[in-house]
Amino acid sequence: MRLAFVSDIHGNLAALDAVIADMSCRKIQCVVNLGDSLSGPLLPLETADRLQQLPWLHVAGNHERQLLRLPIERQNLSDAYTSSQLDPIVKSWLAEHADPSDPRLHNAKIWPEHLGHDVALCHGSPRSDIEYLLETPEGETARLANVMEIEERLEGRIPENVTLLACGHSHVPRTVRLRSKLLIINPGSVGLPAYDDDHPYPLSKFHRIENGSPDARYAVVEKSGGDWHCELISVPYDHESMAILADKRERPDWAHALRTGWMPRV
Repeated sequence: MRLAFVSDIHGNLAALDAVIADMSCRKIQCVVNLGDSLSGPLLPLETADRLQQLPWLHVAGNHERQLLRLPIERQNLSDAYTSSQLDPIVKSWLAEHADPSDPRLHNAKIWPEHLGHDVALCHGSPRSDIEYLLETPEGETARLANVMEIEERLEGRIPENVTLLACGHSHVPRTVRLRSKLLIINPGSVGLPAYDDDHPYPLSKFHRIENGSPDARYAVVEKSGGDWHCELISVPYDHESMAILADKRERPDWAHALRTGWMPRV
């Protein structure tokens, strides 16, 4: 089976369309979206319309949970704008991805009928949708997590038969092989190549994620000879159109990230 993984589209319809076009020549049999599909100052409703037309599998991210559970006055700027744009039909569609009241929301999801018994999915880590699995914020950056950190975040939540675990959330395209037989992949972000975050971590009060390129990212994974092989793909697209839109929405931080893949320095 030849699988494609996308994540963190964040309402960037131009980037999503570029990824869809790139996939069309790669003989993909199944596409999995790992969450955070709409939140942002761009085109959340139009992005939802496009996604609803596709036969993809969807996992809820932290922004889906926040959009569905938090009152709008408690949402951040990106979620609040998105909430104002979505109709009840789209919110109902988002709720189908995961029940935000379900305490099992953060557990890794397995779809044996679509992906087999050896593939597991999560947005952040298997224990939290706001926890990075493969990165550790330290100071103002996020470094590659070490083996002990990754194992702690897995916490025995992944069955032994699972040999491929796909995650998102950090927007960093990356692969890590663990225990010699488990491949963990993060396809990176389709729609937002850089951001900053003031969520507190043990070694960081503020950090930036910066991929250094405006390209849209996704991953293609295929099993061959008993092992998973992953290709991390970078797709150029008309990012300026989305940056102009972010400027119109009075989000210069997004505009700069979309144009450059870096966050602005004050």
